[in-house]
Amino acid sequence: MDGKRSGESDVMLQEINYVPTRTECSDNQQLKAENNVKRSDTPFLWFVVLTVILLMLVGCTSFGWASPAVIKLKSENPEVNPLGRPITTVEISVLAGMPVLSSLIGSYMIPRLADIVGRKTSLQITAIGMFASIVGIAFSSKIYLLIISCAILSNLFAGTWGILPIYLTEICEDHNRTKFGCLMSACIPLGQLYCYVFGPPFSLKYFTLITAAPLLPFFALFLFAPESPVYLLSKGKKEDCMKALMKLRRNKSKTELEIDFDRIKLSLRDTMDTKPDLTALVKTRESRIGLLISMMPVSGQYLCGVPVMMSLLAPIFNESSTLLSGNMIAVIVGVVKLLTFIITSSIIEKTGRKPMLVLSSVGSGISTLVIGLYFYLKYINSVFIEKLQWLPIASVFLYIISYSLGLGPIPQCVPSEMFLPHQRSTAQAFISAYANALYAFYLFVYPLLAEAIGSYSCFWIFSGTCFAGAVVFYYVMPETRGKSILEIQEMLKRY
Repeated sequence: MDGKRSGESDVMLQEINYVPTRTECSDNQQLKAENNVKRSDTPFLWFVVLTVILLMLVGCTSFGWASPAVIKLKSENPEVNPLGRPITTVEISVLAGMPVLSSLIGSYMIPRLADIVGRKTSLQITAIGMFASIVGIAFSSKIYLLIISCAILSNLFAGTWGILPIYLTEICEDHNRTKFGCLMSACIPLGQLYCYVFGPPFSLKYFTLITAAPLLPFFALFLFAPESPVYLLSKGKKEDCMKALMKLRRNKSKTELEIDFDRIKLSLRDTMDTKPDLTALVKTRESRIGLLISMMPVSGQYLCGVPVMMSLLAPIFNESSTLLSGNMIAVIVGVVKLLTFIITSSIIEKTGRKPMLVLSSVGSGISTLVIGLYFYLKYINSVFIEKLQWLPIASVFLYIISYSLGLGPIPQCVPSEMFLPHQRSTAQAFISAYANALYAFYLFVYPLLAEAIGSYSCFWIFSGTCFAGAVVFYYVMPETRGKSILEIQEMLKRY
């Protein structure tokens, strides 16, 4: 039986005879016309996607780990606090800041590993490193060991953040790549919710080990996942590329698989001898435009005020005289974010990227404007403040839903669409480093700005950047829904 399948694969590969026509554009139009039938996603593709995003889930728990962890580290009870003493304010600052700084290195260096050893292997390497660093965090009894372990975890996760979208893009098709990309982004609220649920009832050691639990099925199940077909063909492994396509798209005929193979080959043409470095991102017009377009949603994501909004959830709900505990508030917000992320992933291929980003920016702008107004009325001791206690909580939920419809899930999906295969790892590394630098700058500037001009003014600035982002997305952001990578490249050349 295996010999028969191998023979069929050989015949299939021998029948693929790619003959380039006059231009890449005409080639792409021809292939698109021949392969315009959208097949449903195969169970195996779902299996691979759900398996690989387990790695993203574990990494995203780092976003919520600090909230319950710092409470335990402040305790004087040695059974709760592994340090044996309360953590100091300076140590908390270092524990929060050092991982962010270290992620700048990982976000730039580690994604380049994907071009050397492959997308799948590089994800397995980072997963092993993340597991080891989480174990190190769990058993750290000294503050310097805790900081070093957290920095290593942040470094490796930053690299994973750059590699995983590339892998998803290259195993998916034009009609489903953003859907699965948004599903990957849903791991952000899911990871935070994971920490809110398991953080309070367990000790720091067991809580930290629980965050690594999803890696166990990942290690076992990801062995059955194929390497990226694009990477395989870029290394000249034609037969392995076709086998990967056959596994991922079992519901396609031999002719349709051959067309998919040809499209990958066409996207790799004239790039096999190109060295993947930063200069490759500025050599051509389409790569320069693609870089700028990739930076736009990332900038909108970080400048909309989401880190500040998340940190002020408890005070806002407390001022609204709610009877809910801080942890219950976090769980409710996490569930709302998760559900909205999932809804976005299910409709994104029908609505398109641009409308969702515009809608998300406008909704976020309105909610931050209202919250800024509430804080201003509180600052001037307005008589209306007691009658408006419901306003901030309503605005927070509007903000969470608006953010989760676009600015939250979509920015991670854009860079892998804008570049050819040989540029993706370098582009993702640059965008990830840019995002981490922007986030570090954000954390440094906001406390100073809030003290100088007031938190209400900061929220009005967030509102202004959201509305400005909506205008930029509407007039500048191209729509890539249903377009192949080559079609996007042709569009960028004329942009």
